[in-house]
Amino acid sequence: MKSTNNINVVLTNEHVESGFKSLEDNGLNIFHFPMIRTKPISNITKIDLDEIDCIIFVSKNGVKYFFEDSNSKKFNLSKKFFICIGEKTSKKLIEMGYDPSYTCSRNYAAEMSKELKKNNILISKNSLLIQGNLSNPSLYNSLSKFCKIQRKVYYETIKTVDENKEINALASKSKPYVIFTSPSAFDAFSKIYDPNNFFIISIGKTTSATIYDKGYKPELTSKMQSYEGISKSFLKFLKNYNYEIS
Repeated sequence: MKSTNNINVVLTNEHVESGFKSLEDNGLNIFHFPMIRTKPISNITKIDLDEIDCIIFVSKNGVKYFFEDSNSKKFNLSKKFFICIGEKTSKKLIEMGYDPSYTCSRNYAAEMSKELKKNNILISKNSLLIQGNLSNPSLYNSLSKFCKIQRKVYYETIKTVDENKEINALASKSKPYVIFTSPSAFDAFSKIYDPNNFFIISIGKTTSATIYDKGYKPELTSKMQSYEGISKSFLKFLKNYNYEIS
């Protein structure tokens, strides 16, 4: 069995996440170089949340910045119907002191729309979709075909533009694996570094679509849309190449 001690892994997501701990536990060398950061949108056009029945979250950042917004804090939101995409978003909502009313089973926007339409959850509700500035409009466009919904952008994603010499130094020694958990992270990375010098790992088909569109091919696309999921998929991938994985 081969040792994982010589495998370098670069994480490009915004924050250090516990979901990647299993990689470190299995002896991989982990480096965190964020390719994106988020911040709240300033001067958001105020919305009367008393007129909203249902609030839809598609990311942890959406939950965070919605509840931190000064206008949101003015309303009693305890009786709202909250819909979340996936368990991570639901957990973030719970951290903010609210219980999810419904959690979609899949972490893909297209699947979310189909599920909500099939279950008739949004019928007769005035809904609000919370997103970031780089969110694909396809979810809103799909939902608006069968329910009454508004879309509001509460945060913006800022891509890293400065080169980090440590990343190139890693690539000069041995070809590292780089894990991308969003299309925007890969877009930022590919404008600074040559992706051909790295093994590309993608969190899912949406991120992989961006990678393919730019002319590159992921070594692995995780079927599970979470940090724990992509870590598990990556370790299984390495095990298939005869690396010692616990």
